[in-house]
Amino acid sequence: MITWLKAYAKTHIFYIVLIVAGVIFFRSWLQEHDARLTADNAVKQQEIVVADLKQQIVVANQQAAQKVQVITKVVHDVKTPSEAVAVIPQLTDVPLNARVSVDKPNQLSLDAIPLITILGQARVDKTNLAACQQVGALKDQQLTAKDVEIAALKKKPSFWKRVTGTAKAVGIGVGIGLLLSTHL
Repeated sequence: MITWLKAYAKTHIFYIVLIVAGVIFFRSWLQEHDARLTADNAVKQQEIVVADLKQQIVVANQQAAQKVQVITKVVHDVKTPSEAVAVIPQLTDVPLNARVSVDKPNQLSLDAIPLITILGQARVDKTNLAACQQVGALKDQQLTAKDVEIAALKKKPSFWKRVTGTAKAVGIGVGIGLLLSTHL
């Protein structure tokens, strides 16, 4: 077997090395190509998800603005204490037992404990809203950072950098092949 290799392989060693190098180069290129296609598809899908989420945020903000506009109109339209008594159930579910004061017709009489409950809940809601707004701002910054990261990942390395990497792999393979051929 070794004599056969020495007799016939030496004449065709150039072609054997060329074929092996070509197979190695093609295989590494194909793996990189498939990985890049998979990554590009994943990025495209995530961009669609992000666009959908951004649209949902816009819709939620519009709905909230409409509700706030209705509440603001109701509060703005109240001019008398009797109108205020009629509107209070639209603004809260807490039973305040609101009524126009008998001795002072421009003032309302309310139950104290439900009023304190509403004021306490308003303070809690205000605190939670501030925390939500801060978290929302941080999430927006996080999304922006992810977009920058995606853009960086989509950037392909230069042609010569890829050729150099492949040439190193082929050179190592050829070196090992020559080392083995000298010992056989």
